[in-house]
Amino acid sequence: MSETAPTPETAKQRPELILIAIFVVIGLAVLFYFSSQQQQQLRSSASGMDGLQVWLKSEGHDAQSFAGGWTINAETLGLLITPLYDTDIDDDRTPPSTKEELLFQQDEFDLWTWQIQDRAALVQTMVVLPKWRSGVRLTGLSHPALLVDRNRTQATLERIAGNDIGAVGHIPQPFSDFTYQTPEGDRLTARFYVAQVFEGRGCDPIIGDVGEMILGFCTVDGTGDDILVLSDPDLLNNHGLRLGQNARIAESLLPQLAQDGRILIDYSQDIWITQEREVVQHERSWSDFLRYFDYPFSVLWGGGLILILITFWRAGLRYGPIVDAVSKLSARKGQAISARAKLMRMTGQDGALLDDYVTARMSAVSSALFGPVISGAATKEQAYLKHMKRLNPSLTDKLTELLDEMRDLPPHLPASAAISYVEAFELTLEQLAHDT
Repeated sequence: MSETAPTPETAKQRPELILIAIFVVIGLAVLFYFSSQQQQQLRSSASGMDGLQVWLKSEGHDAQSFAGGWTINAETLGLLITPLYDTDIDDDRTPPSTKEELLFQQDEFDLWTWQIQDRAALVQTMVVLPKWRSGVRLTGLSHPALLVDRNRTQATLERIAGNDIGAVGHIPQPFSDFTYQTPEGDRLTARFYVAQVFEGRGCDPIIGDVGEMILGFCTVDGTGDDILVLSDPDLLNNHGLRLGQNARIAESLLPQLAQDGRILIDYSQDIWITQEREVVQHERSWSDFLRYFDYPFSVLWGGGLILILITFWRAGLRYGPIVDAVSKLSARKGQAISARAKLMRMTGQDGALLDDYVTARMSAVSSALFGPVISGAATKEQAYLKHMKRLNPSLTDKLTELLDEMRDLPPHLPASAAISYVEAFELTLEQLAHDT
């Protein structure tokens, strides 16, 4: 009678919760898909560098584009190329609200100075300064009106390499050529549209010279680590590889800088490069093991031992062995009680049946509370009443009076009167079970 069935409202909520969970999962999947598609569009656009990865692999070099998602051991990398699509690497970008703002947007996604510093500390890193606005990605066309603000690029370079590195600027002519000499002695020409150069004070030039440098070895501000600074991304991006001999320069220069290691073009917005640490193996002895028995571990061991002893005492001595509820003895006893109750009902002795019922019921309630430690129906009943008297005196007195009254009933009692007594008796037991 005390068990409750689930209401119709509860049953209706379950499919609704499942539907909500499904929609949430679908929404997250759609969000992830569109975010990955946006970056994929950037990587394959005129200002992206997926073409560089394809070109290097076609020439037999180990090159990979990477957008994050798993860690990479720094020992497996020879060169990490980090293209910057953020002209303010210490502030959050402001998303565009109109098509015109999107066309002239200068920041594609956020990156932070500490991330560049950490990458340079882990592996040889080439940072590629930003040059073009989002309009180049969207239209596939380059125009001086789509150049990023020179002052923002200047601030980005100074955050990476310090204030003494010199100014960033654009050569005021459509195309500019720079010479690069390969290790074999061949002279190749790098061509740039509205070339973006930097002075490069304190840097060792690779392409260009101090005062008008395209690529050089510089120093990270604050850490002293070496870093390669490429001022004009058109040397390596999809748009610039087709100009002059830029593709041949990339195929010759990058594997040389990577020392024939893997070249990773890292578009990720976090640090996924890790460095293995040497694990020092210490010799172990029995003294190391015995430390687990010193203080404060000894307190834990002692508490655990006490808990085990109490558990065995309560289970094996106080409550006795586990009683098989479906044993033959219990089955025979139940059959005898059922047969006696049937005879009493047939002879109309509802009062006597009620006396037997309350005696058996009190014995069962006491056994459930104390276990098999206490034997005898009368002893069990007295122990139960004594225990409940301490917890709820008023209800226990009511139960005692009801027991005496039910046992004093005449043997031949109308069924309706017997049922009312049973209901009052069960209600009192239920109150004692839940109120204590």
